[in-house]
Amino acid sequence: MTGLVVVAADALSREDVEVLLGMAGEWKLLRPGRWVASYEVDGEDVARKLVVELRNAGHPAVAGPPDEARAIAWNKLNRPTPIGGRAEVCFPWIGSNAEIVIEIDPGVGFGTGGHPSTRLLLEELASAIKGNESVLDVGCGSGVLAIASVCFGAECAMGIDINAAGLVAAKTNACRNQIADQTEFSSMSLTEISGTYDVVVANIHDDVLREMAEDLVARLAPNGWLGLSGVSPAQLSRLRGAFPQITFGEPRKMGDWNALIGRRQIE
Repeated sequence: MTGLVVVAADALSREDVEVLLGMAGEWKLLRPGRWVASYEVDGEDVARKLVVELRNAGHPAVAGPPDEARAIAWNKLNRPTPIGGRAEVCFPWIGSNAEIVIEIDPGVGFGTGGHPSTRLLLEELASAIKGNESVLDVGCGSGVLAIASVCFGAECAMGIDINAAGLVAAKTNACRNQIADQTEFSSMSLTEISGTYDVVVANIHDDVLREMAEDLVARLAPNGWLGLSGVSPAQLSRLRGAFPQITFGEPRKMGDWNALIGRRQIE
């Protein structure tokens, strides 16, 4: 049985991919600046090994479906995530005709944009970002929320996380979307962050959100908004109670997941 390696590249890195694989590829232009090629190799084990080598060299790659029987499941797993009617989050090796294409490859980090808790905040960012905002993404994972906010018009975004692999992926994804100069990713804790932000988002377990409540509010600008996600219906009341300074609207819902969006109470 053969294996398949799917790899994405830009105009400069295509040659590097071919040198590493030891063969020329038939490249297809997915969108401006993004090319993809599929290499048929001798077996799935070989494909997986080559994907590791490509990723270690900094190239976004994935093992493709080795046969037609598994192609449907592979395509479903790799399809873009639509956001707000004009944007899609997708892997670098997947095509998209959206007005705004946000390329995310999480590597071994967390966050492709497809999970309902992430999508709830992505939808909110897509509709609420008006332009020139500053954004803080707490527990940023692959950086998808911070990166998307800039793609939607925010002036700058900062993401923090304790996961080193996630931070590496986030920085790479920011470069991939050509917004590295508008984003920053750090392992600093929330208490070490200074200043305030127009938008603060956090997609974390509710117990962690409650522990962080005071510090999250402290980082929110007076006229800004706070987005909290990763919450089940049973956790909503308790989470609201941890943020007495914030007036939340009706929960955003997607499947079994909920998000709360709110602003500071006016005294």
